[in-house]
Amino acid sequence: MSDTDRRLTGRAVLPQTGEIREVELFDASPEAGARVEVCTADNSSLDFLRFARISLDGASQTVTLADDEEACFFVNDGTAELTVGGETHRVEKDGMLYVGLGETVTLSGTADVSEFRAPQCSTKYPAQRVQLADIEGTDLAFHTGNPDNKTTRTVYKLIDQNVDACRLLFGVTYLEKPGSVGSYPPHFHGPDGPGGLGDDAKEEIYVFRVSSRVPEERAFVLQNVSRPGEDVNTYVHVFDDQAINVTPSFHDTIAPPTVDFSFTWCLASVKEGARDWAAILKRPGYEDES
Repeated sequence: MSDTDRRLTGRAVLPQTGEIREVELFDASPEAGARVEVCTADNSSLDFLRFARISLDGASQTVTLADDEEACFFVNDGTAELTVGGETHRVEKDGMLYVGLGETVTLSGTADVSEFRAPQCSTKYPAQRVQLADIEGTDLAFHTGNPDNKTTRTVYKLIDQNVDACRLLFGVTYLEKPGSVGSYPPHFHGPDGPGGLGDDAKEEIYVFRVSSRVPEERAFVLQNVSRPGEDVNTYVHVFDDQAINVTPSFHDTIAPPTVDFSFTWCLASVKEGARDWAAILKRPGYEDES
């Protein structure tokens, strides 16, 4: 399946006008024994983020980064061995390896791996592995939210200030119960439009894992796609193993009562090196929510 075929078009109806908003969705499902490009420069509006999915079935695969690309390899399931510059890193489920500019990475094992890349980088940093166990008990792994509004969740920041990088920030969020709300309160950090953050902005991709407790039901979540200046939240359906470019919109995620979900999130700063979290716009009225 080509990257063109991977591009899906989500459609949400704006409640007050009936206008159809098209949303950048992507088929992020793995292909057995293959590496597939999911989000590219050709099938998305993203300038600083790329996303691929790698299925390892025992045979090795090789990824060569461009001279201006850094990358994060996250193991969704299984165990992978990644060799970079003659050194092999064993990465287990829910762990990741950051890799610097222009490196060649050889992956082996039996695993499902997500590969996120940021182009237009100028500084090469060393490879660094992070497992969830490495950040447990630190401020990079925290339980947050409120049971009253069903937002309780655990957030793991695998690439933050603990990892030297040019643009990338990366993590994974696990919701506590079915029917939960993630990425709450609705927030925005895109570059454009009312409230646009310019050089302080960040592009972002979410990749969802979604399941229903009702047999034979196709599970989904509802992803906010409203934009700064709009006073009504608007949502689009997102299904299991789909990715969405959340950059243009406020983002929070709502699950139906029978649905469990988790998601990985990857950001790239518009300005190289602007990787702090200070610049963010919460939806008006939600400033005190958590």
